[in-house]
Amino acid sequence: MFLKSFYARISLLFLSMILLLGSVSLIIAFEASRLLFEEVEQKLNREYAENIANELAPFTGENFTEADIKDAIHFMMVLNPSVEIYLLNKEGNILCFFSEIDEEVTYSSIDLLPVRKFVETEGSRRILGDDPRNSKVGKPFSAAPLKINGEDGWVYVILRGSGYDNSLAMLRSSYYMRSGLLTLVLAVLATAVVGLSLFFILTRRLRRLSEAVSAFSDGRLQHRVSITGRDEISELGEAFNGMAESIEAGIIKLQEAEKLRGELIANISHDLRSPLTSIRGHLETLLLKDSDLSEEERREFIIVSLKNVAGFQRLVEELFELAKLEARQVVPQKLSFSMAELIQDTVMKFRPEYNRKNIDISYNPAVGLPLITADIGLIERMLTNIIDNAVIQTPAGGSININLRTSSSGFVITVADTGPGIKSEDLPRIFDRFYRADKSRSRNSKGTGLGLAIAREVAQLHGGSITAESPESGGALFIITLPA
Repeated sequence: MFLKSFYARISLLFLSMILLLGSVSLIIAFEASRLLFEEVEQKLNREYAENIANELAPFTGENFTEADIKDAIHFMMVLNPSVEIYLLNKEGNILCFFSEIDEEVTYSSIDLLPVRKFVETEGSRRILGDDPRNSKVGKPFSAAPLKINGEDGWVYVILRGSGYDNSLAMLRSSYYMRSGLLTLVLAVLATAVVGLSLFFILTRRLRRLSEAVSAFSDGRLQHRVSITGRDEISELGEAFNGMAESIEAGIIKLQEAEKLRGELIANISHDLRSPLTSIRGHLETLLLKDSDLSEEERREFIIVSLKNVAGFQRLVEELFELAKLEARQVVPQKLSFSMAELIQDTVMKFRPEYNRKNIDISYNPAVGLPLITADIGLIERMLTNIIDNAVIQTPAGGSININLRTSSSGFVITVADTGPGIKSEDLPRIFDRFYRADKSRSRNSKGTGLGLAIAREVAQLHGGSITAESPESGGALFIITLPA
């Protein structure tokens, strides 16, 4: 389980990288030290072959033999037994050689190109030459010209002979093993102590984020993650908090929508059931007691049933109308007209109602108003619903004040009544469907409870808005804003 965690995986990756980098660094270090040692060795012994040539020059004249120089070579080999000395003719062929190892050479000639470069540069830079015993390995050397049997020749000295290489290989192998094991142990310890601790600190914020996601998935929607810093992890934490807040707000909205849906179904059920129950009751009475009813009673039953049918039909039509407006399936048929005249005509439609209730309606349009471009039918429906609501809520003997003016945002229409007003807790829901079904309104009120919702949708469809206020002086104030 531990190996499946992000902390374990990144720790193992870090450990592998440390081991790999340690191994590569060790190889590079040994290779660099080898090259440095060869270059230093060659520079320190660059005059070694020249000194040998000076010592051998008196003995390599005409009729030269190997025995003539054997004593001199023996003395030089005693002083430095690690070298191998070769005498070459001008073509690079080996005339004779002297080595601590009494073995025959594998190759009988030497490539003279490195030899000439060494002499030309006076051994100032690292140059490797042939090894007659192993052609695959270049060796640091020293070289100098020497007259042999009256012809040009060369003294060619391999500074590290086969014996030296064998001893060095054994020591190097042991040294590499010890150094490698020591490096490995140090790398593991460094990773375990420093690396794992560092990763533990760095992944702590990721663990917090993981815990927050787990808590959120378990239903604790209020859980948030606290991550400091300005890196990608902190940005991820902020993104999670933002996502969590959005999801929580969305769930709250869904819960509110579900609550409103339940209320809507209850309201629709009640408003549909009431007229249907009344119609059914009157029709059953007519059917059962037809012979016992007078003509006047029969007519009254039919009139009441027709009123209920008309109310039922109006409710259904307004439900369809509101649904189409909310779905933006209604396309406004816009034309230019006078808003002042349309309001005047709408007010006149309610004359019988406000005369019956002795309500004083005052209408005050501003002077010199421009024409408005909108759907005259929809705007009339919006005005009718707002004014009808004011007439219904205004008691007998009250007043309604309607004003029309322009502002920087377009036309502003205000409708103020002297009714009971709107409670502050009810203001946010004043434009909801079936608002009249709220406790602040009576179910016996005239209307379907959809008028204000339809009015709001019409205003928004035209790019405007409707707001409601409840002034301290009493009554209700509706403010309609429409772009000119």
